[in-house]
Amino acid sequence: MSDDAPQNIISFVAHNAARVEVHRHHCFQIVASIKGSFACTIDGKSYQRKIGFIINQSVVHSCQAQGASVIVYFIDAESYYGWQLREMLAGKPFLDIEDFFAEGEMARICANGNERLPKFELKKIADEIFETVLPQPNKPDRHFLDGRIGKALKFIETNLRESIRLEDVADQMFLSPERARHLFVQATGSPFSQFLLWKRIKAVIVASLTQGLSLTEAALKCGFSDQAHFCRVFKRTFGMSPKTHLKNSRFVQFLNPLV
Repeated sequence: MSDDAPQNIISFVAHNAARVEVHRHHCFQIVASIKGSFACTIDGKSYQRKIGFIINQSVVHSCQAQGASVIVYFIDAESYYGWQLREMLAGKPFLDIEDFFAEGEMARICANGNERLPKFELKKIADEIFETVLPQPNKPDRHFLDGRIGKALKFIETNLRESIRLEDVADQMFLSPERARHLFVQATGSPFSQFLLWKRIKAVIVASLTQGLSLTEAALKCGFSDQAHFCRVFKRTFGMSPKTHLKNSRFVQFLNPLV
């Protein structure tokens, strides 16, 4: 995985996730089982004994992975990886991850995958799966993103603790709010408000894991009005409570950020 991947991807291994409730999220998602298989419902259709999917933005889905260990990647839509995935999905709600591996290759990569592996070994498996699905060129094209969106992203990342209005971001882009709104949908696949919520949620996850902050402290630091607001948005995005996801190391091991 290339050097700039960590800022664009959150990844973790979930062990024995009995049920992840119906949810949807702004980013792209790759799900790959390294032990066992799982059942899921994607875009209203049920699937059994699967080992992985690439899921498009805003597609409703849920999962039951009792007895399995599943690597999950959340990939920012405006990143180079997100741009690749948008091209690959071409409007489809999902792709089957098995289509990206030669026969027996996934089994070889995941031969030792289990909850007893140290995180750095799990991360090696996660990186190999990711690089098989999204092989990186030596010099990735950096011109896929409009430069004005780049300025807006920098402004948002710097000011997450503050109230951020579309008008403020449009000023940074030297555009009208309506034109800025259109460019955000074009570049990220989501309305500005949803994009901003995803950035705040992601910032809370990183702050909670890397800075030792409580969920309340991290949520307030990243622009949520209170913990209750953050919890509602988090569950709608991930299908589980933030306490289960972020603080229960028996079931979830974060690989990026690696803590």
